[in-house]
Amino acid sequence: MVQALIAAAQKEFDAGNFERAGELFLEIYRQDPETRAALYNSARAYQLAGKIDKADELFKELLAIPDLDPGLKGKATNQLELLQTKRGERKADDADRAEKAGQWAAAAGMWAEAIKLVPAKTAWQLRLARALHLAGQAAQAVEAYDKYLAATPESSEDRAQVKAWRDELTRKPEPEPVKPEPVKPEPVRPEPAKPEPAKPEPAKPEKTPTPVIRAPAPAPSRTVPLAVMGGGAALVVVGGVVLGLAAADDSALQEKFAGTGPISGISHTEAQAEAERISRNYAIGWALTGVGVVGAGVGAWLWMSQPQAKVAVLPQPGGLSFAARF
Repeated sequence: MVQALIAAAQKEFDAGNFERAGELFLEIYRQDPETRAALYNSARAYQLAGKIDKADELFKELLAIPDLDPGLKGKATNQLELLQTKRGERKADDADRAEKAGQWAAAAGMWAEAIKLVPAKTAWQLRLARALHLAGQAAQAVEAYDKYLAATPESSEDRAQVKAWRDELTRKPEPEPVKPEPVKPEPVRPEPAKPEPAKPEPAKPEKTPTPVIRAPAPAPSRTVPLAVMGGGAALVVVGGVVLGLAAADDSALQEKFAGTGPISGISHTEAQAEAERISRNYAIGWALTGVGVVGAGVGAWLWMSQPQAKVAVLPQPGGLSFAARF
């Protein structure tokens, strides 16, 4: 039966049906554990079929046999290392796709898994450090940068750039100098004026009062409400212009950041400063617009609240005299 299975498995392997061949070779080993080459062939067939996890499991099972033939052990060890490299490369591809989508934290986790599978890939260590940097995980990024710098020679061309990125995370901001407050002069209190002695006025002869008709008060001026409304409208226009410019700058920043590669491009500090400037412009634009709307409303209220008519009334000895304006 074993010989028949060997023939069938070899036939499937030669035909390119690697998964079926792997099943048959594994069945041979299960029936006769001494045919350790069958276990190797099964793992190899699963490897060629793309069943990486199954092949990894079988190679490890083969290497766990205590008295395994050295030649077979060496071949299994080499194939297991190739599998580890393949799995690491797949994880690196996943990390690269996450970076292109801007998912820096997820990409950092995938780079860490890829490095565990293939520790010799020092370039992946730099990709891990950069992903942690852009994800805002400063302490982990500095540690990853240090590991990369320790594993690369001093003659490496990218060491200067890597050190600059690392220093960007460890540089402490300089404290702003304390400005002394200006001394405010005390206000000068004017001396009270001395009252002059009152001079007695000469007595005036009494006269019959003459009736006086005062003209009605002039119509209230419309200049102030119009000026307030005009100023409010102007502020609304200026605020709209500022908001439009901020939106354009924000769109430009997003396009620039979307085009930045995982290693090159603007630094984290530059991108953060640009974003803060745009946020300030948004705040100024909305503030101007809000003040303009309030100013226009106040001007309209002043316009509507002005009185429509004035009436002047003056009592006289002979009756009432009045003047009215409509």
